[in-house]
Amino acid sequence: MPKDQRSPFARPSPGLRTKKGGPPLRRPDPAEAVAFPERAGALIEQTWASQVGCLGQDGAYPLDWVKDRHFLLVGGTGSGLGGALATAVLNLVGSGGAGSLTIVARDLKRSLGYHSALALKEQAEQAGLGDRFQWLNTGAALEGERFVQIVEAVKRTGADRVIYVNTVAAAMSGLLPGRPPVFVKDVDDEGLFEWELLPLDERSIEATRFTMGTMAVELPDLLEQAGVRIEAVAFADWRGSLDRSSRDPASPDYGRQGAYSTSLYLPKEIIQAATSSAYRRGRPTIDCFLPVMRTQALSMVPGGMAMGCLYETLMEKEGIRNVRPPELALGMLDRIGRAVLGGNDNPFPRLDLHEASLDLWFLEVLTRLNDDEESEFYFKRWIRS
Repeated sequence: MPKDQRSPFARPSPGLRTKKGGPPLRRPDPAEAVAFPERAGALIEQTWASQVGCLGQDGAYPLDWVKDRHFLLVGGTGSGLGGALATAVLNLVGSGGAGSLTIVARDLKRSLGYHSALALKEQAEQAGLGDRFQWLNTGAALEGERFVQIVEAVKRTGADRVIYVNTVAAAMSGLLPGRPPVFVKDVDDEGLFEWELLPLDERSIEATRFTMGTMAVELPDLLEQAGVRIEAVAFADWRGSLDRSSRDPASPDYGRQGAYSTSLYLPKEIIQAATSSAYRRGRPTIDCFLPVMRTQALSMVPGGMAMGCLYETLMEKEGIRNVRPPELALGMLDRIGRAVLGGNDNPFPRLDLHEASLDLWFLEVLTRLNDDEESEFYFKRWIRS
């Protein structure tokens, strides 16, 4: 390939620091751990307050149908989409409805996700939901004791059929064997730098495919076989998983979606194939595309938080309202409702189009970002928080 056609994301940017790999797993310090219960309670309260405000806006999200439905949320904790979905569902089924909520997650006890689930559990107890609320912190599984626990938990709610929603974020960022390097811009305490993504071993690749892909799509079928009827299935996705050109080492676009060009697309391909296969074959199945959400999960993606900050700056400049997880959860519930009630059978609904309209501008700015304070593209002018 001629030198001037090589992808700018396949070579280091002149003058920038380089780190190998990706963000390390960060454990909370004692002060942070002590604050988790209070933070979690405030998160649930603020999320629902935001959702109440959205629900009162000209019927934008007609969600009365939720009250009597039964939900199984896999990954339904924390500050992201899953936690926002759980908050909305719990309040809606607890406000005079007859529905239920079962949450399956796997959070460390010293984490915001774990304490957000505790806060939801306490709220359910105060509302007198009894067995209509179930929380398993054992993680999802396709067999064995953990699978049996999921089946039993759902059955304790009295659900005749459930809506299965999977928002799990557990994948590894890196290169597949034999692929050229990919460099991803990010910001740390010292300023702008680039991650050089490293090769993943076969075990990491398979784990990435399995947890968010294979297990996510096979679980509802296995639940059906175990006597849990599934009314509808919904997954969460991001449009970077659709950019096939960025996965081709010979393409000038190679690597432009960062880790989504190298490994994070792997489970999404499985979800997309399952959604396509299920279209108009009975059980409604949707793969919902969400915008970039600045959550704990995003902080584990190389360049993820910087990407979120840059998109926020572009939306501000363009006068586009940023839609955050509490409202996105309502939007996803609305799309599930349309599928369940027969109002719309779009298998790939888009809640990210306001942000997607900025993708080309985003790439122009991203490729020019630098650490020269005199430059128009000095990173602090574009990544402000």
